[in-house]
Amino acid sequence: MRLSRTCLIIFYNSNKKLLLQERWHYQKNWEDWAFFGGWVEQWESPLEAFFREAKEELDLDMANFDYKYLWEFKAEYPEMDFKVIRNLYLIKTDMKVEDFTVLEWIWARYFEFEEVKDLKFPSPQWPILDMIKPFIF
Repeated sequence: MRLSRTCLIIFYNSNKKLLLQERWHYQKNWEDWAFFGGWVEQWESPLEAFFREAKEELDLDMANFDYKYLWEFKAEYPEMDFKVIRNLYLIKTDMKVEDFTVLEWIWARYFEFEEVKDLKFPSPQWPILDMIKPFIF
């Protein structure tokens, strides 16, 4: 079984809204929205990928943020002979959408937590939302 690692960068604000990237123009799994982040390269740790992806996608140096590493979320896709380990990083920020410089994809938007569950998301994001909810509320 092929194994890949990713890091998910999950921003939320004091209003408990989640920041998502628009993916309509670049879909990998028929999604419209997703968390920021990406693949962990073979030569780097998940933390290094977190810093690199934040810089590549948002031009942010995460050393300037109070971030929290939550855990690994594992998902298996036996029909594709594929397993992915997602490393979750949670960041509370009061930056407005216009304060972010979105370098990859088109734009970003804050959503109410419950509103996210109705969006077209790459799977499986719903268990991730359930897991991060206690940290946000």
